[in-house]
Amino acid sequence: MSGWLRPTRWAALCAAAALAAQGIAESPAATSSRMDILSDDAAGSPAEGIDVGAMRPIAAPAQPVSKPVPRGNPLWAVPFSALTATQERPVFSASRRPPPRAVAASPVEEVQAPLPPKPAEAPPPLLLVGAVVGEGDAIAILVNRTDQSVVRLRQGDTLGGWSLTSVQPREVTFRQGDRSEMYLLQRKVEPASPPVE
Repeated sequence: MSGWLRPTRWAALCAAAALAAQGIAESPAATSSRMDILSDDAAGSPAEGIDVGAMRPIAAPAQPVSKPVPRGNPLWAVPFSALTATQERPVFSASRRPPPRAVAASPVEEVQAPLPPKPAEAPPPLLLVGAVVGEGDAIAILVNRTDQSVVRLRQGDTLGGWSLTSVQPREVTFRQGDRSEMYLLQRKVEPASPPVE
């Protein structure tokens, strides 16, 4: 055997092993498991040798590209516009008629009714029992008739929505809005003494 053929055999075996390891050979029919190697007699000059690098796997025939097989509901491929009967007679409507189209209504202005007038509050149930009038200050002393408590108010104070606007020595005036109430100091009536006989 000639000396140049041994390295060539070794290179061919390495190339075949590398192709097999990389998975380039897709099927057993794609490459030949047998290597055709010329004997020493058949090999002429080194120029007539086999080019090992030109060995390529046999290409598999090209598969025609087809559409993928649809999965799931076959009606998913049907466009909604093609289902006119479904739109005209909806399944989940009791009357099997489509719902009426929504119409935008014109905006309606809400007119608020005028608030009823606030009922006038009755004046506080007070009894004037005294008044103190000074140079810059005036105080009214009153008794609440409902619970007999003593109430002291300065001029300008408010009680039950009524404002004390005026304090005079014998009278006070309360005002609420355009209403006013005046309380007068009651004179103490002496009990009549029994007749002497």
